[in-house]
Amino acid sequence: MQETSRTDPLFVAVETDVISRADVAGLIAGRLAAIRVPGLLPAARCHAITAALADAEMDRYDESRVFPVVAKFGPAINDHRDAGGLRDDYWDAARSAEKSWSTLGLADGPRELCLAALRAAWPDVAPGRRQGREMHVGIVREINAGLQVHFDDTAREYAGRLLDADVVAQLAFNIYIRVPPVGGETVLWRRRWQPDDEALRIPGGYGYHEAVAADAQSLTLRPALGDGLLFDPRHYHTVRPATDGRRISVGCFVGLTDDGRLVLWS
Repeated sequence: MQETSRTDPLFVAVETDVISRADVAGLIAGRLAAIRVPGLLPAARCHAITAALADAEMDRYDESRVFPVVAKFGPAINDHRDAGGLRDDYWDAARSAEKSWSTLGLADGPRELCLAALRAAWPDVAPGRRQGREMHVGIVREINAGLQVHFDDTAREYAGRLLDADVVAQLAFNIYIRVPPVGGETVLWRRRWQPDDEALRIPGGYGYHEAVAADAQSLTLRPALGDGLLFDPRHYHTVRPATDGRRISVGCFVGLTDDGRLVLWS
């Protein structure tokens, strides 16, 4: 289900059986707001992953910055950002996550799930590299209490370049492996950061008061089990609290490089 307000006819989500190059290009160009792939991952595989994760040790985002609490499996770049750079402990966290995942007895890891979903759409898809080293791809996140309204834009958040390649557009990708019966919607606003928005930043947090996008067109997307969702996270967005149950996804960021490749990172 999607709900829209206001009038931009291009700020819509399309549903497709498989992510296509034309849809990715349309999203990057601003002709679409989101791409949704119902049933991208079969229910049986979703259940197998969530069952395996029951025995895994979950981490949390930095609670001094991210509230409400968000549990995760795997590193998130923003937990390792310092003065516009990426700290070396990111690589330690990546190695630890990959080692832990290998003990869960699953055929595919988050990296393989993310890469496989995008390879049908683009001829050249690979993990991004920083100083020659492959970035970690694929983070599992359990977002039950919702997120603050925020945007994700590595061009603003990192001094110089996060990756060796020049990234000219950034997308976010998620596969929902467990969904609550009520709540957990992704809300996307047709608005990007402006300097005056800093007056509405939440003290000590990573996000903004919802008034920052109060006058903008919005799109509400309710997750269904196994759905894939691709959108531009440079727009303000949030996740509504799950009224009952758990909301778990596997995801990554996707960048378009200046030489036409797609690179992934988490």
